Amino acid sequence: MTPAPHPETQRLLDLIAELRSRLAGLLTQSHDLIHIVRPNLYALYQTKLGPWELEKLKAQFRIARLKRILELSQAALNHGQPPNLEQILDQVDEDLTLWQVKLKEATQKLAQAELRLSHLHTDEHNKDLKKLYYDLVKQLHPDLHPNQDHGSHQLWQQVQDAYEAGDLEKLRALSLLLKDNTPAEGSPDALEQLQAQRTMLENRITELQQKITEIESQPPFTLREDLANEDWITKRRLALEQETEPLKAQADALEKQLQTLHPSPHALGHQFGPN
Repeated sequence: MTPAPHPETQRLLDLIAELRSRLAGLLTQSHDLIHIVRPNLYALYQTKLGPWELEKLKAQFRIARLKRILELSQAALNHGQPPNLEQILDQVDEDLTLWQVKLKEATQKLAQAELRLSHLHTDEHNKDLKKLYYDLVKQLHPDLHPNQDHGSHQLWQQVQDAYEAGDLEKLRALSLLLKDNTPAEGSPDALEQLQAQRTMLENRITELQQKITEIESQPPFTLREDLANEDWITKRRLALEQETEPLKAQADALEKQLQTLHPSPHALGHQFGPN
C-alpha cells in the first residue's frame, strides 16, 4: 500500500495544481488578447473610422504633392526656364514615394479589416476554441513544462498556429494526439523542490497579471467601449470630416495657383493631385 504523502507535501501539491490552472488561464488570456482580440479591435476601428481617416490622408497627400509641384515649377521660372511639367511630375512622384506607400498601406489595412471581420467565427466556436486551447496550454506551455522535449515544443508551436488561425479541428486533432503522447513529468517529492516550483508559478502569475494590465491599458483596448458606442463613432467621423474639409480647400487653392503656371495640364494628360 502506497503511504500517504506528508500533509505539508500534499498541501503544496494541491496549491501547485491550483497555481498551474491559474497560470494556464492567464497564458490563454494573454495570448488571446494579443493574437485574437487586438487584431479584431484594430479591424473594427478600421471599418468604423478607416474610410474617414483615409480621406484625410488623401487630402494631406494632395497638398504635399501640389506644394512640391509648385516649388519645382517656381524654381524653374526663377532660373529663367519654362517649367517642364512632365519632368516635374516624375520628380514629385519620386520625392513622395513614402506618401504613396502610406496611402497604399492605409487602403490595404481597410480592405484587410473588412475581410477579417467578415470571417469571424461564431461565439460557440470561439468558446470551444478557447477551452481546448486552455487545456492544451496546461499540457504543453513551456512555462508549465520547462523541461519539455523537442517533439513537445513542436506540438506547442502547432497548437499556437492552430489557435491563431481559429482552426478548431486541428486543435481537436492535437488534443487527441497528446492523449497518447503526453510528455512524462517528474513528480518532485522533496519539499524544497515543491516550494521552489510554487515560488516560480507565483512569480510567473504576477508577471502575467502585470503584462495583461499593461496590454489592456493601451490602444486599441482603451477604445473598446468607444467602438461599441455609435454616438462616439458619429462624433469622431464628424471631427475627421471637419479636419479634412479645410485640407481639401487648401489643396483646391494650390491647384488654382498651379494652373496659372500650367494653364492646361489636363489637356496634356497631366494631373496635379494624386493618381
